[in-house]
Amino acid sequence: MGKEWAELEEESKMVRDPLVTVIVPVYKVEKYLSRCVESIFAQKYGNLEIILVDDGSPDSCGSICEEYRRKDRRVRVIHKENGGLSDARNAALDAMRGELVTFIDSDDFVSEYYISNLVTAMLENDADLSMSWFENVLEGEEPKNRGTETAEGVQICTRLECLEKMLYQDGVETTAWGKLYKREQFAHWRYPVGKLYEDILVTYHIIDSCKKIAVIPNVDYYYVQRRDSIQYEPFREAKLDAVIHMKELEALVAEKYPELRAAACCRYFSITCNILFQIKDISRFQEAFSFLWEEIRKNRKYVILNKKGRKKARAAAVVSYLGYAVMRQAYSRTQARAWRMRWDD
Repeated sequence: MGKEWAELEEESKMVRDPLVTVIVPVYKVEKYLSRCVESIFAQKYGNLEIILVDDGSPDSCGSICEEYRRKDRRVRVIHKENGGLSDARNAALDAMRGELVTFIDSDDFVSEYYISNLVTAMLENDADLSMSWFENVLEGEEPKNRGTETAEGVQICTRLECLEKMLYQDGVETTAWGKLYKREQFAHWRYPVGKLYEDILVTYHIIDSCKKIAVIPNVDYYYVQRRDSIQYEPFREAKLDAVIHMKELEALVAEKYPELRAAACCRYFSITCNILFQIKDISRFQEAFSFLWEEIRKNRKYVILNKKGRKKARAAAVVSYLGYAVMRQAYSRTQARAWRMRWDD
């Protein structure tokens, strides 16, 4: 194994393309793992280190990872006790050898140009960070968008411009995946262990450390909507982590980028609505419901007055004045994805 990696590192020095580490946290995804890994093997960009982190998965994921390690020398496998998504990502960050790094969740998959487009956008524009867009793919269905070999219409943003786009969800999301980072950007940052929606603050801090960011309009990442994913599982109080993280982000933005306060308020309002409507049994989670509804009432007027805000958020803010029941009904009707997958059954 040591000899193989010495050869890979030597090859990396001889080629122009930098070594890219692809980190894939793996837990209870035996149904999806092969599609994810095979999509990485199919990349047009070949100078890769692929780290599969078996996060104590109780199914056959560990053995599947080992099969891929034997199949392709670029694959490394870390087996560890279950510690959650953040802990798995952190373990790989501590072990990575690449100059650049990207994350792919093990139930998702990517186009064959995912990495090449990210690398090209970063290097050609001397950017500190590059990111592409994604498509929501319903479980059992195929994506509508197919990857394209070149990235056209790349936007080069300052940190301020990128943060504004992220807060308005305009081609930039808070997710760890869908982005290409430089190794040194994780010198002082790791994902918070034991928290949900763990990438919100880390993404903010990394963007805040950049001078130039390349935003690619290409849809190269396929985000699979699973019935048993965190987003669609029944509400639990841990999901309030999303609201807590976003509130902290709002405070950070208000302090350092006061011109983005209105944008941060809109993003906070949107995620508060998202978590609120995951509560089906209000009597069981009355305290959480009351807190979230009060946050919506406190912020809705600012969202309505923000002409740059997302239409969906502003419409929700207006409807909220008619009461929770009406807002809930309107929300359910507009969630085509939720209706198709019958989350509300």
